[in-house]
Amino acid sequence: MMMHKLFNIIILSVMFLAAIPVSASTLLDFEWQNRPLLIFAPQMQDERLQQFNEILRKQTCALDDRDMIIGVIVTQGPSRLANQPISIQKAELIRQEYKIQADQFAVLLIGKDGGEKLRLYENPDLSDIFYRIDGMPMRQAEMQASPFDCNT
Repeated sequence: MMMHKLFNIIILSVMFLAAIPVSASTLLDFEWQNRPLLIFAPQMQDERLQQFNEILRKQTCALDDRDMIIGVIVTQGPSRLANQPISIQKAELIRQEYKIQADQFAVLLIGKDGGEKLRLYENPDLSDIFYRIDGMPMRQAEMQASPFDCNT
């Protein structure tokens, strides 16, 4: 009887711990839930990165509405994915996966399915990215199911 109770406690503990969200460690953690927008730069002080970050800060509603998360992958300095720090090793793995050179600036849009949807080597016009996302069949279904307007 005591063993049975101990076993139940262990099972419940494991189930509870599994339900606790942990910081995202890979892009797979976001598949079918979010659209990652990855920004690669040699360093955090890169002027293109700073300019694009400023644009993104002003569009949080539109980003949230499209289930977008931002990843900033830098060669020198701290990298982040969905506002969570990631290790140098994980940042390098992401860089290698998408074949981005250490000294390169690039912006990649990843779909909810995990596939690359857009790759640019300069600061993009955010409205072009939104237009591309809004034209995707999955996004069309999302907009019909739950219309939302950031201007209200």
